[in-house]
Amino acid sequence: MQNIRISIMGTSPVTRMPRRLYASGAVLLKVLAAVFIISLMLPARIANAVEFSSSLNPVGSGARATGMGGAFIAIVDDATAASWNPAGLINLEKPEFSIVYSYFNRSHSYNSDVHPEVVGSTQTMDANDINYASIAYPFVLFGRNMIVTFNYQRLYDMTKDNSLNFNADLGGGNFNNTRVHYTQDGYLGAFSPAIAIQVLPELYFGATVNIWDDFAGTSHWESRLDTTGSGQLGGNPFDETSVRTTKNTFSGLNAHLGLLYNLKSKFAFGFVYKTPFEADLTSESELVRNQTFPLTDFLNSSSASSLTTNSKMSIPASYGIGIAYRHSDSLTFALDLYRTEWSDFVLTDSVGNQTNPLTTLPLSEGRCKDTTQVRLGTEYLLIGEKTIVPLRAGLFYDPEPSGTTLDDYYGFSLGTGVAYGKYIFDVSYQYRFGNGVGGDLPNAGITSDVTQHTVMTSLIYHFK
Repeated sequence: MQNIRISIMGTSPVTRMPRRLYASGAVLLKVLAAVFIISLMLPARIANAVEFSSSLNPVGSGARATGMGGAFIAIVDDATAASWNPAGLINLEKPEFSIVYSYFNRSHSYNSDVHPEVVGSTQTMDANDINYASIAYPFVLFGRNMIVTFNYQRLYDMTKDNSLNFNADLGGGNFNNTRVHYTQDGYLGAFSPAIAIQVLPELYFGATVNIWDDFAGTSHWESRLDTTGSGQLGGNPFDETSVRTTKNTFSGLNAHLGLLYNLKSKFAFGFVYKTPFEADLTSESELVRNQTFPLTDFLNSSSASSLTTNSKMSIPASYGIGIAYRHSDSLTFALDLYRTEWSDFVLTDSVGNQTNPLTTLPLSEGRCKDTTQVRLGTEYLLIGEKTIVPLRAGLFYDPEPSGTTLDDYYGFSLGTGVAYGKYIFDVSYQYRFGNGVGGDLPNAGITSDVTQHTVMTSLIYHFK
């Protein structure tokens, strides 16, 4: 369904102009219109593309997991297992409540041979909020250990704040300069009930159902694109401003299915499969534009339009395997391999046209590339009489799609905490970086050097 409203107002009626002036003005208007279309193509791509600030890959939550570099598929012994591998929930032996708070900072600087005017521009954004919350209740039924949990998880952060200048030399003293300021705020989150069952003494199965919907603003993002242009053509100066605001809401349903197998208390093997799903995406946009020509004011105009679109976004399947080795009661190592089928990431509009969500271009011009992550982590426990203090570290390779190519991201993490009585507190720091990556403008001749800092804190309270 599409609703469009357009109004255009000119400051002077063209019917009163001399014929010669009218003819030259009409030609000038056509040329200027072409110039504006060219100058706004890149900003329009910014506004229409699906923009993420956090990692595109569907990783889980929790300070313990992130402190180990995200190598957690075979560890999974706290309530965040619902986001990593729900089979691990069976490791929870007592009813508990947990909450995770995160702080995220991202900065990048631009590089380009096509647009040298953006080189050296550095952009920074940050966001903080509850990242995960859960309540868990274990029980025994039919002689089997079981557990149910009710979870909220915030998976993708959409916050952006970018400013760029684009300059176009048209020759003969003609030019067009455009300044773009793009802001975006919001995230994608889900309410996720989960269950786990001890099938055999060594084998566990678990499932999480993710309900993606805009409950109290949990799955939506809003953006604003401010464009200011000025220049000269044929001795006639001109100015243009435009403001485009868009609100997007997202809803859908998928599941995480997991297995966990413990082998002689030394080794554990985990597997998780996150099902693909088709989400409903509704976008409501408003665009206001003004054009001013001081020497030929009969060309002055303004316009306002609105557009509502209902699309389908195909979210791809992902799956991972993990192995954990417990060398002793104090020392554990873990390794995860994880793959996401990003080539199935597709946006389908109301009439069936399919595009790449990251580039806004037709699929015939290229799909996203699939990614494979590698994560390695370790944990050492300092065990006291009444407290346990963990020391954690991790390394990871975390590539993500950028248009029709892959961006290489790497990183490391550190973590610690304390367990005392009914309380467990954990904190982690993660550093992730990518050099020469597509960043916010894939396939636009602009790359970025990106750094990301994430701090997570987790608090768990056991009721018994």
